[in-house]
Amino acid sequence: MKGTFKPGDKLIIEKVPFAQIRKGDLIIFSREADGNNDFVVHRVVDIYQNGLITRGDNCRDRDKELVIEENIIGRVIQFDRMGKIHRGWNGRRGMFWAKILGSRMHLIKVVDFFLRKPYIMIRKTGIVAKFWHPEIRIIHFETQDGALIKYVHKGKTIAICWTDTNRWQIRKLYDLIIWPKYID
Repeated sequence: MKGTFKPGDKLIIEKVPFAQIRKGDLIIFSREADGNNDFVVHRVVDIYQNGLITRGDNCRDRDKELVIEENIIGRVIQFDRMGKIHRGWNGRRGMFWAKILGSRMHLIKVVDFFLRKPYIMIRKTGIVAKFWHPEIRIIHFETQDGALIKYVHKGKTIAICWTDTNRWQIRKLYDLIIWPKYID
């Protein structure tokens, strides 16, 4: 439910009868996966007599499994984000919010497509690294899988390098400064 919730959000739920669940409601339900019982929060996109069809707000595809009444734990009515209570958007408002997030994902893909080549050209020039000098901490780790280097800016990991394979994972924009400085 990326876009709707962030890691660390605490969900406040209410127990509701199956008959009161509407399209657009955020529900929490249990689902068995790999022998484990997981809890999932998704939005209701269709209602049938024998169950519900759900989808995550940040997903294009609907869930394949029908959510049956016995697996429904409740409806998310609020969430606590760092001590501040926010209302969970359910019903029509929830469907509207999900459509906005879906449109945002589509727009990001289109912009990514058209700006990819200019972005790569700018990264290759190294010009951004000449002007932007954020304070980046470099932390070396020894793991079971080998040596690992983390690049951290303002407490957030912005890049990881697996030194044995020289494989990199870099957040966008930071690659404009890390690529020319540390990789080439």
